[in-house]
Amino acid sequence: MSPRPNRLAVLSVCLLALAGSSVSRAADPGRLFYTPAQRAQLEAARARNVTRVETRTPAFSAPPVRFDGVVIRSDGQGTAWVDGRPQAGTAGVPGLKPGQIRADEQVYEPYQVLRPAPATPAAPAVKEPSP
Repeated sequence: MSPRPNRLAVLSVCLLALAGSSVSRAADPGRLFYTPAQRAQLEAARARNVTRVETRTPAFSAPPVRFDGVVIRSDGQGTAWVDGRPQAGTAGVPGLKPGQIRADEQVYEPYQVLRPAPATPAAPAVKEPSP
């Protein structure tokens, strides 16, 4: 009867062989630190006490879009609700799931958006009787 090799030892040897081959084929990770020009720009900004870089907004900014959902009838016809208005067809809004909002080229979930509280009529001031 020949001795059986330990399964853990065989597995370890296989893993080491795979790990060694992947290290030798690793791609160049690229530049890990800033270029000299970028570093000079950072130092200049630090000297001027600049805390953030101002970005210019694009000249055209699409208005916010809210996709409320889709209703599909039993006959297959449907209505998509966009910005609270019905639209014929079930296509919806590309890139949005029901309830999501797209504004400033970003997609927001409903819980990420602050909505104004509904306007309530002002309660009349109750005047307490004087003693």
